[in-house]
Amino acid sequence: MLRRRILYIIALILALLGQLLDVGYLFHFTFFAVLCLPVLGLLVSLPAMLGCRTALTASALRISRGEPVSWTLSVSNRFRLPLARASYRLRVVNLLTGEVHSGRSILRDMAEEEDRVWWLETDHCGAVECRVERLWVCDCLGLFSLPARAPEPAVILVAPVPEHPGLIELPEGAGTSVPLPRGRTVYGENYELRPYREGNSLRMIHWKMSAKRDELVTREPPEDTRPLPVLTFDHFGLMDQVDRTLDRLEGYSLALLERDRPHEVRWAHPETGVVRTFRITGERDWEICLAAVLSDHAPLRGRSILESSLTLGQEPVYQIHISGKEEPDGSA
Repeated sequence: MLRRRILYIIALILALLGQLLDVGYLFHFTFFAVLCLPVLGLLVSLPAMLGCRTALTASALRISRGEPVSWTLSVSNRFRLPLARASYRLRVVNLLTGEVHSGRSILRDMAEEEDRVWWLETDHCGAVECRVERLWVCDCLGLFSLPARAPEPAVILVAPVPEHPGLIELPEGAGTSVPLPRGRTVYGENYELRPYREGNSLRMIHWKMSAKRDELVTREPPEDTRPLPVLTFDHFGLMDQVDRTLDRLEGYSLALLERDRPHEVRWAHPETGVVRTFRITGERDWEICLAAVLSDHAPLRGRSILESSLTLGQEPVYQIHISGKEEPDGSA
C-alpha cells in the first residue's frame, strides 16, 4: 500500500506541475481527476470493505501427533465490488509447548471470495491455536484501508499416540482382567472370606485364618468397594518426555474404558500446585480431560502431583502414577 501511495503522490505532483505550467483545459481536467480519484475509489469500494466477512476453519478437530495440520482463511466479498487486497497477521501457538509461529500475509485482487491455506507439521502434542490478527481491507486503488472483524480462532488438538498397557494382574476385587500395573490397594476391613481358588493373588491370602482352618483362605472385597483407579502424572519436563507420558496416560485411560471401569485423572499445576481432577466414565469425558491437559502449558520444571496431598476420601482407590521416564507404577 505504501508503494501505491507514493505513486499517487508522484502522479498528483506531476498533474499539479502541469496545471501550473499550462493553463489549458486538459491539464485542469487531469489535475482535478487525479485529486478526486482516491475519494471515488473509496466510495466505490466502501460497501465491500464494510461488508467483508471472514471465516477461519481447521482441517480437523483432533489429529494424532506427527500428522500435519492445516487452517483455511476465507475472505468473502459479498457485494462483488473491487478490492485491492486484504492484509493480516497469522499467529499459531501450541498451548502445551508454548511454541509460536507468526507472520504477515496478503490476499490480492479479491473479486468475490479468496481462500488461503496454511500447513504445519506437528512434532509434539498440544492444543494448537490459529488466530488471525490485524486484518485490514484496502479499497480498489490500495490507498485507503479499514480494519475488518477477525474470525474466531480455530483450535486443533494434537493428541498423543496411545501406548496400550499389557495385561497385568490386579488384587482380588479390583477386576483381574483390567490391564493395570502392580500396586497396593486400599480396602479397609470391608471384605469377605472364601476358600482359595487357583489363579487368586497370593497377596489377598488371609494367613491367620488359613492357619486356623488348615486351608488357604482369601479376602474378597464386595463388588461395590472395588478400588477406583486414579491416574496421576506430572505436567512438566522435556517435551519428548511429556509426549511419552501422555501416550501412556491415554493408553491406560482407554484400556480402563474398554472394560467399563470409571477412573480419575489428576495432575498438579506446575506453578501453583493446584490439583486438577477429571472423572472419566466414557470417551466424551476423556476428550474433555485431554483438551484440558493439552491446553495447559507444560514448563521444563514444575511441582509434581506426588508432592501434593491427594484428597481420596472414603472411596478405595488404586493410584497409578504415569511417567515418561520409566514404566508407570501403582500405589495407594
